[in-house]
Amino acid sequence: MTHEHEEIRNLLGRYGEVMDAGDWVALGALFTHGELQDDKGRVIARGAAAVTELWTMMVRLHDGSPRTRHLVTGPIIEIDDDSASCRSTFAVLQQVGDGPLKPIAAGRYRDTFSADGGWHFTSRQFFLDLEGDMSQHMVDL
Repeated sequence: MTHEHEEIRNLLGRYGEVMDAGDWVALGALFTHGELQDDKGRVIARGAAAVTELWTMMVRLHDGSPRTRHLVTGPIIEIDDDSASCRSTFAVLQQVGDGPLKPIAAGRYRDTFSADGGWHFTSRQFFLDLEGDMSQHMVDL
């Protein structure tokens, strides 16, 4: 495993960390030079401000956080000079108040990265394969 692999794994971990903290500004900063895409490859947000705004609008907070835990597993990272791609899977758990801890979502990420100025996201594509009760997580838009 190379230093580049570890830097990219840290970005995957940082994404989950700021999501679970409900820190939308820090989340947006991860995509200063990147974009979010739906499962069809359509851009849903590009750049820090748009990503921050998207998650601020979409996610319910409970006492300042979404009360979630994002688990990213099995990253397959492929480095090509100053760019990289990664395929990984995710599961999201949530516990609101005294309620039970529940799995609410599972799926896949397809990410691209650039080393220009230090490793950073250039895109994240979401594939939601399994969905549980998301009523306490996502706002109905």
